[in-house]
Amino acid sequence: MTRSLPDTTRTATADDGTPLRWRDQGAGSPVLLLQGQATAVAGWDRVAADLATEFRVLRTEQRGVAGTAPGPGGRVPDGLTTRDLARDVRAVLDAAGVARVQVVGHSMGGKIAQWLAVDAPERVASLVLLATSAGPGDGVPRDAAAHRLLLGGDGTARTRLFFDDAWAAAHPEEVRAFFALDADRPTLRALYRASTEHAALDVLGRVAAPTLVVHGTEDRLAALASAERLAAEVPGARLVAVPGARHGLHLDSAEAAAAVRAFLRAHAGG
Repeated sequence: MTRSLPDTTRTATADDGTPLRWRDQGAGSPVLLLQGQATAVAGWDRVAADLATEFRVLRTEQRGVAGTAPGPGGRVPDGLTTRDLARDVRAVLDAAGVARVQVVGHSMGGKIAQWLAVDAPERVASLVLLATSAGPGDGVPRDAAAHRLLLGGDGTARTRLFFDDAWAAAHPEEVRAFFALDADRPTLRALYRASTEHAALDVLGRVAAPTLVVHGTEDRLAALASAERLAAEVPGARLVAVPGARHGLHLDSAEAAAAVRAFLRAHAGG
């Protein structure tokens, strides 16, 4: 069993004055975990506790989610983008006193991570992109049926988009924590739009950090071809395709976890 280390909630201030909640756990070379669209940082709890045995692990809530304010006037700014959210991340790094960090981004968190690596290369020691894409410009067809299931009311179907059936059955509390929504509808719409309109394909050549792309072969929300395109566009990136894994491989795949940990260890202190 992983020994649980103290996990402290702190507050940073965004460029527009919005207070941003973030969490700090462990000690050592810093690692930043960026979760998917409108997902609370609690979805990373087990992963964070595991990594915190050898790294300092930072997590930050997205605007309007799980107690973080959405923005000035109590609403998410119009036209919020993944690039804007990357600026929020930089404010958190400043508050944490972290000059350089290894960044692990899942789904929309991976899109935010791309902009962080492009706009602030001096802050990113390494980059792990899990189950994500460069946006619709990558030319990979979208699975419209899968996205309807994601937005629909069938919880069982939604869970199967993310997790192995046996793993989900054995970890019901973790599944509930991952899917728990703690945001109002305007925030959910704004974050969904930011994710679906993400477009970084043309700038990926500017990523200077060592990069690992990890993707499930059975991911219907972000096709494997999107990961292949990411790995091709980011200089020197390496792709790990996990057989049978779905969109939630950051939680349910031992193979993905091992690849990520080995990569973080290799680049610790960079």
